Amino acid sequence: MNNTVDLQKIAEELEFDLEDVEMLFEVFLADANETLIPLREAVKRNDYENIFRLSHSIKGSASNILLTDIASSAQKIESNARENKSINYVELLEVLEEKIHLCMDS
Repeated sequence: MNNTVDLQKIAEELEFDLEDVEMLFEVFLADANETLIPLREAVKRNDYENIFRLSHSIKGSASNILLTDIASSAQKIESNARENKSINYVELLEVLEEKIHLCMDS
């Protein structure tokens, strides 16, 4: 089903059935893709509160199903927004989007 994520390995680590992990993975991708829309808008407005909240949501969901690479990218955005740091969120968001879309494309 997916070339970039080993869902069988995740199922074993979580002690879930593969079918359950596949469903969780699909829900995560749909939710993350929807969350990216307001996250992009928050980045355009330099709205640190919403950048923090939305990236935190993606981070938590990714962590729950052991998508550590995505969670790590979201964490970078989240931690900088929490501190109201003026950094290049566009670049960090592009990396996060690419990682999510790579999962979706497989």
